[in-house]
Amino acid sequence: MGFERTDSCGDELPPTFNGVEPGFDPLSSVSLPPTYDVDRWNAKNQAVELGGEIEYDEETEKHLWALRHFELRIAPACDEIADWDALDQRTQRMYRAGILKEFVGGYRELEAILEQGGPVAREAGFTPRDGTSYSTLSGAISDFDAEFLSTAARYSHNAALYGLTTRGRSFDRAPVYPPKPRAYYLENDEEWTVSMDEKLDQASQILAKYIALVAPCLRFDRDRFAPNYQYSIGDIYRLFAHLAIEQCAAKNGAELLDWLSPYDTPSASTLSEYIPRPGTPGGYEVEDLERKFIDATCRLLKRETLALSSPTHLAFDLTTVGWYGKENRWVTGSIKKDNTTEFWHYAVLSTVSPGQNYILGVTPIKERSEKAEALDRMVRYLRETDSFEFGRIYMDSQLFQADIVTKCREHDLRWMIQAPENKAYSNMAKRAVPGEPDKVTGLTFTAFNAESQTFNALIAPIPEEEVGQEQTTPNTKLTRDPDRTSWEGASEKSGSKAADSETDSTMRLDEYANSMPPAETTPDTDSDAENGDSDTHTVWITDLDVDERDIEGLSYQYRNRWKIETAIRQLKHTFQGQCRSSNRLARAVYFGAAQLFYNFWVALNHELPYHLGDPAGFRLTGLETLHAFRKADFSQGTTGNNLFI
Repeated sequence: MGFERTDSCGDELPPTFNGVEPGFDPLSSVSLPPTYDVDRWNAKNQAVELGGEIEYDEETEKHLWALRHFELRIAPACDEIADWDALDQRTQRMYRAGILKEFVGGYRELEAILEQGGPVAREAGFTPRDGTSYSTLSGAISDFDAEFLSTAARYSHNAALYGLTTRGRSFDRAPVYPPKPRAYYLENDEEWTVSMDEKLDQASQILAKYIALVAPCLRFDRDRFAPNYQYSIGDIYRLFAHLAIEQCAAKNGAELLDWLSPYDTPSASTLSEYIPRPGTPGGYEVEDLERKFIDATCRLLKRETLALSSPTHLAFDLTTVGWYGKENRWVTGSIKKDNTTEFWHYAVLSTVSPGQNYILGVTPIKERSEKAEALDRMVRYLRETDSFEFGRIYMDSQLFQADIVTKCREHDLRWMIQAPENKAYSNMAKRAVPGEPDKVTGLTFTAFNAESQTFNALIAPIPEEEVGQEQTTPNTKLTRDPDRTSWEGASEKSGSKAADSETDSTMRLDEYANSMPPAETTPDTDSDAENGDSDTHTVWITDLDVDERDIEGLSYQYRNRWKIETAIRQLKHTFQGQCRSSNRLARAVYFGAAQLFYNFWVALNHELPYHLGDPAGFRLTGLETLHAFRKADFSQGTTGNNLFI
């Protein structure tokens, strides 16, 4: 039996509304369609008018708004009630009475309200002729799930507060399962607290919208109607999220998720079928998958509240990811560590902006020359996909190479690279006055071509709180791929001898990084002058016009790049599940899924505080994001305009 797909949004993004988000701007003149059925609202308003000229006391109005939200939003959408419209009128009345009972406290209190026959009784669907005795009510309501009624009443009460408060988004824009509106806390001078349940529920709803946005990029040209592809993109990536949470492999993870989750769970074999294979329709290679996940990230950033500031500054980094298996041996010979000698090397392109450090692209590389190719390809993809305006790009010393500098200039990227450990640059730092910035212009490098030969240097004091800290990314102990015979010979050795053999200095990438071309001319140093120390200043090489720049300001902005290194560690250790396949396409998809989850996490922390908590202090952890994704109902993400919550 097939399953109905829930990622059916088309390849085009939903239309925007003149760039205005009414949910964040109560004074907006833009009128979005309400989130409930207008005909249902009008029918209910014939019996009990809400939002008009009739005034009610506060308690009555609160009950009316809550019952209206339950009937128009929760009852049609929840899993507990299979088909609200198919229920007979008595059952519907008793559900409403069950919600009302949660507000008034007991059955005798409920009986008293319904016997009065006022607006609350009419909203609940009761007339004086209907059975309203407490025993009748108790017998009927006790047949319903008590936990469901309690939860539905809580959300209905929160929705009522949208109708009662004078600031913030209006009742008709409240989500199905809303938190209390921020305006409620402001008007009542109450402390704003968010429970974990509330936080994860709201995160799950927004994540359902996110996956609906990116789903068209992640189908990989598969036959959407074939029996093996009956699962939605959301179902597949729910399994990826579960593998990251449990840090387990696909087979065990799929079996456990099937037991835990009420949603359909693809098997490990189905997950394997989802990943493209060489030679199959579409002819996918690693670079094609790389672009798919870049496209997905670009679609996410089209969401109205997530647009990047312009110009967008970038960071380009390298990282290693351990792997297992004897096939597709890309790189070998690394130092023995953590029970494995096998690594893949990934190039990572990220944005550098406080609160918006997104990872735009990730791709595996195996040769030193591929660093520049990877940068060139990812920047080109991004510009073809969206109209980005890029500014500066920040890189570590191991990326100070002529071909990378050339690619930066081809893409009109102003670059800033931390200087390698070299006597010439140490002398620049020592020459600087303690606590003061300095600069050097007109540096030339013998190993660079004529077009890329002249650079400048920025020398900035290290902030006091960072003095003595390691400020550079450790050079990756990754070797180029030696021939198989030499690798097998090294693997038979033991202990440090094997490690020494595997890390021959002629093969390590960090040797290339540390032997960057020295300055042809170096500023003179005066041994009698008061000199700074290389441990108190940092040197950057750049093509920026240093005469017209705030050096300490640039130093501060570069330091934002170091947050990216923490982000990459989080990407690898929090958001990626175990991948025991040595297939390069499989590993690219696993890492792409981790990239997607990481970006969802950053987006949630940017967007969710405005709905749930204090924008200055509210945060969602990476693991909480994965849990929220695992419990999300992705069918809810395909309704309405996915650019908005």
